[in-house]
Amino acid sequence: MSSAPALKGPAPKPGRYVKISIFLRKLPHITDEYFHAYWANNHIIPALANKLFVEKVRRYNQHHITPELREQIQATGVPALDYDGVAEVWVDSLEDWKAISQDKDFIKAILPDEDHFLLKPNTFQIGYDNLVIGDEWQPKVA
Repeated sequence: MSSAPALKGPAPKPGRYVKISIFLRKLPHITDEYFHAYWANNHIIPALANKLFVEKVRRYNQHHITPELREQIQATGVPALDYDGVAEVWVDSLEDWKAISQDKDFIKAILPDEDHFLLKPNTFQIGYDNLVIGDEWQPKVA
């Protein structure tokens, strides 16, 4: 039985923000183009209209995954996750995300809008970033 190699340093410390990743699948009856356009243009309107979302979210990114990109990565011999997109939301704490996701006005605006383009349920992941290459981003100044 072999032993694990010695560590070269400590585990990374949690970053400045908590990142919530929401893995999305499109409804089967809509086109990829419709899914990506609706998510990029229509769905942000109710999110950005919600005061709590705008107040507590430090960064929001949409990671769009097309069938062509999925095929390209699969052609390299590695498997690809079966999602059409990943919404990435950075907040100060899990409590802030809970406040947003449980806000009655947010729920009233977002959940019905998701029915236009998302196949439910969504899959969630929580973690923090460990920046290895690149520059740290700066949050918007209110």
